Amino acid sequence: MKTTSSEELLTLVEISQRLRLHPDTTRGLYRRGKIPGIKIGHRTLRFDYSQVVEALRRANDPAVAEINTPH
Repeated sequence: MKTTSSEELLTLVEISQRLRLHPDTTRGLYRRGKIPGIKIGHRTLRFDYSQVVEALRRANDPAVAEINTPH
């Protein structure tokens, strides 16, 4: 797994906005193990955008159909 700095990690809302998904949908993808995330403490989640996009592409998920390049 690639190491990221805290400046590259996105919140649930930020990653959801980039993917154009509702935060509940993004959270569900994380809970089902479809996308990687980092749990910090009891309730805080952070996501690496490029890792999430890559995981969705590998799964041929329609959520990445309109994504051309990582931000």
